[in-house]
Amino acid sequence: MLFAVCTVNAQTKKADSQPDYYVNSTKLNRAYFPYIKSDYIQEIHVIKNDADHPNGVIYVTLKDEEMVGKILSDKLMSIKDILLKKGLKINKNKPAIYVWDSKLLTDTANVRVPESFLVSVEVTPAANMPYFKTAMPNTSVVTVLTRRADAEVSVRGR
Repeated sequence: MLFAVCTVNAQTKKADSQPDYYVNSTKLNRAYFPYIKSDYIQEIHVIKNDADHPNGVIYVTLKDEEMVGKILSDKLMSIKDILLKKGLKINKNKPAIYVWDSKLLTDTANVRVPESFLVSVEVTPAANMPYFKTAMPNTSVVTVLTRRADAEVSVRGR
């Protein structure tokens, strides 16, 4: 089972505001959290009101102190980074549909995956797919597969 951080913002806060995340006293991009196994976690503290962190702060202590270095050494990749690394191109003048671990993405701006969790990426012209052939022949379908146990995408906030 993997650990995922879910937050609910108070109505008085901006809808796109997110808490700060610290793992073993190191500030960490929240995109890493879905890839941290719950077995690695010793404890979690949530502080809702803090002068230094107006949107709250989540402190996570891992059992292995060296794990933070391992996590940070794994580059977070956007879809653009993934396509570039794999030498794949999509036509910028044509629409694209993004499927991430069997889920349709409606917002790709905040999607990131640690490089070591990337399994495969494929770009398929919709003209080569039975349904899309007639419905959207000029569209590309970008399919990304990661090695997340729960195969879900958690994209929230900014």
